[in-house]
Amino acid sequence: MNGFKWSPLRRNVVLWAALLLAPIAAWSQTLPTATQVAAQIQLGWNLGNTLEAQCGETAWGNPAVTQAFINSVKAAGFNSIRIPAAWDCHANQSTMTIDAAWMARVKQVVDYAHGQGMYVILNIHWDGGWLEEHPLYSYQTAVNQKQSAYWTQIATAFRDYNERLLFAGTNEVHADYGTPTTEHITVQQSYNQTFVNAVRATGGNNASRTLVVQTYNTNAWHGLNYFTMPTDTIANRLIVEIHHYDPYDFTLNPSGSCLYWGAPYPSQSACTWAQEAYHDDLFSQVRNKWVNQNIPVIIGEYGVATRANLSLPARQYYLEYVNRAAAANGLKTYYWDNGVQPSQTNGFAIFDRNSGGVVDQGVLDAIKRGAGIGTPTNYTLTVTKAGAGSGTVASSPSGINCGGTCSASYSNGTSVTLTATAASGSSFAGWSGACSGTGTCTVAMTAARSVTATFNSTATTFSLGVTKMGTGSGTVTSAPSGINCGSTCTANYASGTSVTLTATAASGSTFGGWSGACTGTGACTVSMTAARNVTATFNTSGTGGTCSNPVSFTNNTGNFNTTGAVCYRTNQTVNGWGCSNFDGRTLTVGGQARTCGQLPLTRSADGYYYFSVTGGTYPWASIYAW
Repeated sequence: MNGFKWSPLRRNVVLWAALLLAPIAAWSQTLPTATQVAAQIQLGWNLGNTLEAQCGETAWGNPAVTQAFINSVKAAGFNSIRIPAAWDCHANQSTMTIDAAWMARVKQVVDYAHGQGMYVILNIHWDGGWLEEHPLYSYQTAVNQKQSAYWTQIATAFRDYNERLLFAGTNEVHADYGTPTTEHITVQQSYNQTFVNAVRATGGNNASRTLVVQTYNTNAWHGLNYFTMPTDTIANRLIVEIHHYDPYDFTLNPSGSCLYWGAPYPSQSACTWAQEAYHDDLFSQVRNKWVNQNIPVIIGEYGVATRANLSLPARQYYLEYVNRAAAANGLKTYYWDNGVQPSQTNGFAIFDRNSGGVVDQGVLDAIKRGAGIGTPTNYTLTVTKAGAGSGTVASSPSGINCGGTCSASYSNGTSVTLTATAASGSSFAGWSGACSGTGTCTVAMTAARSVTATFNSTATTFSLGVTKMGTGSGTVTSAPSGINCGSTCTANYASGTSVTLTATAASGSTFGGWSGACTGTGACTVSMTAARNVTATFNTSGTGGTCSNPVSFTNNTGNFNTTGAVCYRTNQTVNGWGCSNFDGRTLTVGGQARTCGQLPLTRSADGYYYFSVTGGTYPWASIYAW
């Protein structure tokens, strides 16, 4: 001891503090049983990839949670939220003290749901794997020390919450994905026991709070075969948690061969082992082992990840069937939502994490149908535009402005009126689908509806065509846009439109000029009062050589009138050429030896083709080009 002695005053203060604290245990509530709590849970949803993201709520791409977002989840029909959470990255590893700011943020998110009457499950999730990946004797002591330290702090922070807050001790604890050994089961279940002991020791409402304990790897079959409930200081306050992703090749495997599931869909050889009868049998065994013994069971995670070519109707059928089979056996379900949009690979999202809007109504409806939670209250109205014209479609009540927003959800029975407005140069031709005629379109949203609005063009248009010629290369573009020639060399323009064409020579080429509806080498502007055609000539540019005292020519040079060497040149586009009476003469063009008529020819830097001809027998030899 350090020799410290109590003063009389300090001793009296401590005695008074003890008297003040003594009644607290009596003031704490005895919370309802686990069976009573589970009976109040209708439908559960996971706030996945958020608070369990390593070292920061937004680290895995989802935005920070808001009250408005949680309100949207509740409004969609979920009355319970499972909050996976990370703690280890937010704790001092020497003292195992959780950062106060992080505890406050987790508490704030819990309050978003708990404060509006929802049931909340808060856990220690993967958390970097310090516990989840180590059900081994060599880690058991150290992991249990940390498990106890963290749960003592978490439970103390939430001690005064009522029965609508539940704690879940771990997540998917496993050494591997094979059959667990005695060591794996023994150590994994010690983590459950440490969790229960730590929470109960904090007293207050935690003495009777419902706690959630997991089977090995949250696998139902491992639970049936190996799981033993932890001991507890109070009866009927524990819930068993399993997860369900059978068959893996349909639900989670990104390259799985199973693109369909269930009796209404084509059989998939890799998934024949886990069809409807399998689910009925498994969930029945779970009910008999625990639910019938007054031990509630939750399926803490389930779902089907989106991927290319996966049948979305089969996905919805699976989710509906899992919920129906679970409900028939008294199991509570929590859909895994990772925030990834269903249009992406590995998508589980029902909600847009920013707006709170429903992004997968089909999945939401399937889950609710399976769980027996009424008829979906919202239906989607979709507008498609067709025809050569343009225009917009707007709705009353608001939601659709197509334009950009061409679908919206409306409450069951809502009467929605659509109005079509044609753009200038277009006319509205009429409705098809859920409406007909050319007036306003009114639909009753007692089911999902689709409407097509057709707009026709009324403007007179003319075609502008561009042709490219010459030995060089380049592109021609237009303003306004339409031509990019390149590949798109014709376009239609409204009568009277002024179109400017710009020619851009490629490397190694020069622009030789326009012909047709334009001339010259500058920009070409045409008025589209009729169909127009323009030719752009591109010549190769050069690196070819020259020769002395050149004579310029076009087409035919005439006779050379000499038996000596001569030099001729032309800057015209040469599509072909030839020579006559060249007995004994040889020739280079741009410094490259050529036989009569041989292409290609190389221009020199000044834009000319130089024909250098040696002397010969006949003075009347000549060159001609076209």
